[in-house]
Amino acid sequence: MKKNYLLILLLLISGPVFAQPGKYAGTKRSLIGKTYVDGRDLSGLKGWEMMQSTLMSGNAGPEFLYVSVFTKGTTSLVVIAINDDTASEVNRVIDVMEITGVQKGWSIRVASCYQGNVQDNYLIVWAKDNTLEYSKLIKKAWRFNPDKRRIIPWPIKNIKCENIGC
Repeated sequence: MKKNYLLILLLLISGPVFAQPGKYAGTKRSLIGKTYVDGRDLSGLKGWEMMQSTLMSGNAGPEFLYVSVFTKGTTSLVVIAINDDTASEVNRVIDVMEITGVQKGWSIRVASCYQGNVQDNYLIVWAKDNTLEYSKLIKKAWRFNPDKRRIIPWPIKNIKCENIGC
């Protein structure tokens, strides 16, 4: 009987640990919790180039969720931030994902991808660059879960991303 209680206690304690943001943060886990006003000046990202930054949650609601993509060499970094006080310009990083091995001709796409014919601003997609209207060659995909406030793996089936400016 004591073993059962101990097992239940361990499960209750370990559950939140494994479900926390930062599962994919890699070497940039320390960014979680940092605050900033201008995403281009995010401390801890010296030498990284901002490739994309956009409002993920839409502009209606009590809070704003932002996603930014930075690159350095063949590594891309996806930073999810929240502004939960719309009277303030301060954003707080709530999850980070480090993606290594992003070779030339491939890129990380956010806020311009579709699952089927429905745009999903929460998709994060590793897609092949091309000059067509949509990129349909997808290597991996993730989705930011706004309720759990963390990045989760996502199936690549029926995903396509707009090629902005093609």
